[in-house]
Amino acid sequence: MDKRAELFLGLSERLTGFNRVALLGTGMSAAYLRAMDAVLPETMMDDLLADARSLDEVLDDATLGPVARNLILLWYCGTWTALPDAWRAANGTSPLDTNRVESADAYQAALQWVAADAHPAGARQQGFGAWAVAPPTALR
Repeated sequence: MDKRAELFLGLSERLTGFNRVALLGTGMSAAYLRAMDAVLPETMMDDLLADARSLDEVLDDATLGPVARNLILLWYCGTWTALPDAWRAANGTSPLDTNRVESADAYQAALQWVAADAHPAGARQQGFGAWAVAPPTALR
């Protein structure tokens, strides 16, 4: 794995709260980095990867904050959410910057399913009779 991919995983760990093994287990790390690169201005992802500030400072940043929040949504939901109009006016636009599901694989691998102890609707069914078993208690 190259240094940029390592930095991406490190940032993703900080933003999602999931560890490296869980993130790699989704199989989506390389695809998500490519998706970010495809939408953002040329050096913006590298700027985010190199930023050593605290998460609060990065998330409060007018330029990098919306990008970091989109990365969180990408990991948790498998979706890209169009960046805010003010961000686009200041940083440029991309035809790929639209609300969309990144891919069928991204939908199924989304961290929201793990966080909710659930399964993606229409995929990875729990099996016959699963409805008869009480769900585990969340946030004990």
